Amino acid sequence: MRIAHVVHTYFPRIGGIERAVQHLAEEQVKLGHDVTVITSNVDIVGSPKEEMINDVYIHRIKALQFYYPDLTVPKESCKELLKRTDVVHIHSQNSLFNIIMGRQAKNVGKPIVMDFLALDYLKSHANPLIRLFGGCYQEWVQHEAVKLVDKAITLNEKDQRILREKYGVESTVVPHGIDERYLTKPKDERTFREKYEVYEENIIAYIGRIHPSKGLDVLVKALPLIAREAEDFTVVIAGGGSEAYRRSLLGLAKKLRVEDKVRILGYICEDEKISLLDASKILVLPTRHFGEAYPLVVDEAYARGVPLVVADAGALPCRVKHLETGMLVKMNNPKSLAEAVIALLTNDDLYSKMREKVKKVKILTWRQVCERISKIYEDIHGAN
Repeated sequence: MRIAHVVHTYFPRIGGIERAVQHLAEEQVKLGHDVTVITSNVDIVGSPKEEMINDVYIHRIKALQFYYPDLTVPKESCKELLKRTDVVHIHSQNSLFNIIMGRQAKNVGKPIVMDFLALDYLKSHANPLIRLFGGCYQEWVQHEAVKLVDKAITLNEKDQRILREKYGVESTVVPHGIDERYLTKPKDERTFREKYEVYEENIIAYIGRIHPSKGLDVLVKALPLIAREAEDFTVVIAGGGSEAYRRSLLGLAKKLRVEDKVRILGYICEDEKISLLDASKILVLPTRHFGEAYPLVVDEAYARGVPLVVADAGALPCRVKHLETGMLVKMNNPKSLAEAVIALLTNDDLYSKMREKVKKVKILTWRQVCERISKIYEDIHGAN
């Protein structure tokens, strides 16, 4: 089968949607499919218009971006390329680039599978102007997406419910997968500890993008409260992102006199990430981003047996069961975050029970996700 994935940005081995597309596309190639990723050239400095990455054909087209990534508009047509595909899979209904590419696919008679994620999240944004104008944009773009889709995929039950109740569209919930290494690699905390010289008994980890929307300042503000009740701990923040925000976090930690409790490492490779999870007592996601649809790191933590403390933002309440696989805390609330972390650091019985629950969570690999989605492709292609 010839498959075209449409995603408005595509950065191999970077987080979010792009990372999911990469894994899915590469697994589909292994199953014998002919896979193309259609994306934009925005922010891809020096990359060619066409290239092969791990046997996946990447086709970048000229595009303009109007401030926000979702407001990216293609400047050329892909109709000829789309004509040669059997199924077009569009990743995210929020992107104007994706909607326009979807229209081109529909115009040449191609069936469309679409991932719907973070539906209506801009209506909860902290900025009132984004709530108003972003909410109107999202409402419009979701209606446009519904007109295009032949088969809908959602990543969680929250988006599945909104799509059904608001738009009358049924969807199949297909979560993201994880690299098989997370399930098969022997436990190894030594690699991380020795390389980065982190020897405190209790590591509280954050793995992800360093950006104000991720609420890392809330975590830093919680540290003085945690330090009153718990000893021998350190917070390790790993991920790329905003250098200005990283500096502000270090400044905040110094102001609160907890700079000795925080390590910000920047990007770490996959094996180091696995080792960090093995060394960690807790994974913390203090996000304030209402668009959290399916952070991959949640399943990666589960695969390594690590309980989580997460803010009640986006679809995270669908992913983390309170007092079972982790603890849900109030968003933007350092006290709530500190209380949850303290409970897990000081209550051995609670922590042990939670770890046992975490170990029983069913996790899918990318191969298993690929097989589920291939069934959807076969159904839609056969129907057309």
